[in-house]
Amino acid sequence: MSFYIFTGKVRVDSLSISRCSLGSQASIRGSISCYDSSILLGAFVATSESSEINAAENGVITIGNNASLGPRSIISTTSGTITIGAGTSFFSDCHISGSISIGKVCLFAKNVTVLSGTHQIYGDGTIRENDALSQIDSNRHQLQNVEIGDDCWLGMNTVILPGVTLGKGAVVGANAVVTKSFPDYSIVAGVPARIIGSRLR
Repeated sequence: MSFYIFTGKVRVDSLSISRCSLGSQASIRGSISCYDSSILLGAFVATSESSEINAAENGVITIGNNASLGPRSIISTTSGTITIGAGTSFFSDCHISGSISIGKVCLFAKNVTVLSGTHQIYGDGTIRENDALSQIDSNRHQLQNVEIGDDCWLGMNTVILPGVTLGKGAVVGANAVVTKSFPDYSIVAGVPARIIGSRLR
């Protein structure tokens, strides 16, 4: 038997209705926005009031069973793909944006940011002008995918930058800025983040 707790807001255009789905016994209290895109939520997914899930321009967001999204947390993509594994939880104020793969049973503490894109700071124009040129030139405008393995723990105020891969079981200390990739079970911390240990001892 399927039932839902649905007190949030949904905005879905006619192109997207058939491309969106909600798993059984989901509890949706935040907002969902989908324009010419797909949002697929698994069973028992729970979102808090003031949380947001947004997809546009052929973006795809897939969230596995038993995942949860805390207050003021945002998952959004324009033209990219975001995949979140079963049992992964986001505390409050997390921001996941771009083209990102997150594994199963991960823990995201408060105020974690994961981005796969950035502004174009190099060029003769202003940053906005450089951004506009990169939209036209497909060779310059590319999201740099971020991959986070299963069973990772990202501490409070962590920032994960474009192109990073975190291996299975990685732990990122509070306030770290992760600018490069790290292997399975690494424990990393600092600005920029570096390895300070291993869960395998």
